[in-house]
Formats: sequence, C-alpha cells, structure tokens
Amino acid sequence: DPDRDGVPESVLAAREAGIRVVMITGDYLKTAIAIARNVNILQPQDDEQFAAVDCARLRPDGNYLSHDQMDLLTSSVRVFARAKPEDKLEIVK
Repeated sequence: DPDRDGVPESVLAAREAGIRVVMITGDYLKTAIAIARNVNILQPQDDEQFAAVDCARLRPDGNYLSHDQMDLLTSSVRVFARAKPEDKLEIVK
C-alpha cells in the first residue's frame, strides 16, 4: 500500500515535538524497514539492526522477555515487524 498523504510530514512534526513514533506491523522486516524509511520513522543515520526487529525477538524461546528486558528493547526499537496481536499488547505494556 502507498503511504497515506501527510504521514511523513506528521511523523516529522511529532519527532520535532519530542514524540517518539513507533511502528508495529505484521509486515516482514525488510518491508517494514522500507515503509518506516518512507514515512520518516527511520532516519538515514539509524542502524536497522538496533532500530527495527522481528517480533520473534520478543519471545526467543516461546515465552516473552522479562519486563526489564522488554523495557530495554522497546526503549530503542522504533519498528516492530511480524507482530502478532498479542505482541502488540506486550510492546505497549
């Protein structure tokens, strides 16, 4: 799907206002990264290895990370790909 009108500008405005914009999507990681770059969620200087993750990293052994580990991960990641509905709940906790 193409980006919606005004989204890239809205993301930049939110960032300038100090709001951290995060994308949680069911898309594959490479697709999610491309979308995030198109709408300014990821900037050219961002390291994709740290700023974008497949949600399988939230549950490496089938169970979700501890709250402390989840907080550490979610504090730096801005793109969560291949998210299941229950992943979204864990991310926003």
